[in-house]
Amino acid sequence: MIVYLDSSAVVRSYLTDETGGASTKDLIHDPDITTVTGSWTRTEVTSAFLRAERTGRFVFADLEEAFLRDTDPVGGTLLIVDANQAEVELLALRTAREHGQAAFATRDAEQVLVARAWGYILI
Repeated sequence: MIVYLDSSAVVRSYLTDETGGASTKDLIHDPDITTVTGSWTRTEVTSAFLRAERTGRFVFADLEEAFLRDTDPVGGTLLIVDANQAEVELLALRTAREHGQAAFATRDAEQVLVARAWGYILI
């Protein structure tokens, strides 16, 4: 199964004091699941990690090291994709409709509504 993780889900997998992180981390490290996220996630994750360090909750370098390990092109388990948005959305929609196994993980209420409307399995 391929699971798309938006940046809010990815961030929570590293900020262990936030709800929902453990299940996302399990997805990222499940050998039977391919997890992907968009290239813009790098920026959003970095920003969240810096905020977490400024509030004294975490050490930025530790968070960044774990994220870089998970997104390493050779041995990582979270693929970062950089593609034309319209093409990706069309392919994801077709996959969801034809196979019914495309899944979507998000904490964003509006994205949940769209994912349901497009036939994704919500995680």
